Amino acid sequence: MVLPLDFRRHFISLIKTLAGTSALAARFTLEKPGYSPYVFSVEFSKIINIDTRQREITARPPILVTISTGLFDVMTTFSNGAIAMKGRETVLGLYLKDIYLLPLKKIQTGEQEFRIAGHAVFRGVRHYVDGSDVGELEEAINTHLYKRYSFLIQQYHLDCHSRVSPVKVLGPPSYHKGVCFHYGGQLTTLQGRIHLKSTPETLQFLYDFGLGIRTGQGFGLLEVGD
Repeated sequence: MVLPLDFRRHFISLIKTLAGTSALAARFTLEKPGYSPYVFSVEFSKIINIDTRQREITARPPILVTISTGLFDVMTTFSNGAIAMKGRETVLGLYLKDIYLLPLKKIQTGEQEFRIAGHAVFRGVRHYVDGSDVGELEEAINTHLYKRYSFLIQQYHLDCHSRVSPVKVLGPPSYHKGVCFHYGGQLTTLQGRIHLKSTPETLQFLYDFGLGIRTGQGFGLLEVGD
């Protein structure tokens, strides 16, 4: 099947549909909704071809949409929305075939290697961060981390008993600079694997809510490495 290279915007529409008329749906009506209380990714069974001139991607179905959050009511909203849409057409002519609830993973160590599902986006002081400067990357990670944490406490009543701590990026780097088409433009991103050190609670927060910014637009979902 052939999809536009900026396919994420269509799946943002799917996320809105899954939210339905729940309390979560209110964030989609705001001009500046703030940090997302969830993160999602879109991955393909196999990418056959990427045509940057035509801005199209040819991929083999099925397409897997993964949603993660540390908020029970948000996950309940998405689960109920997906169950209601099962077997129905969603976006880009796709049908929602199956729904799986993945096992709950608890991070119990102070170091963890993650696989970035697709792309992660980091905003520095003046530009998007490409990972070439580890100090700049750490600063961006921690800035986004603390801002999201405070926002979720205030706006989504996140349990604040497990406080977050600064994150350190461990080497050697297994990530690399990426470029992603999004809303008609291009974003500088990070792809690959990233090895992080912090408290287990902080690493769990990143696993639950994503790494970097634009997590509600399909960037920054983390998977635990082998």
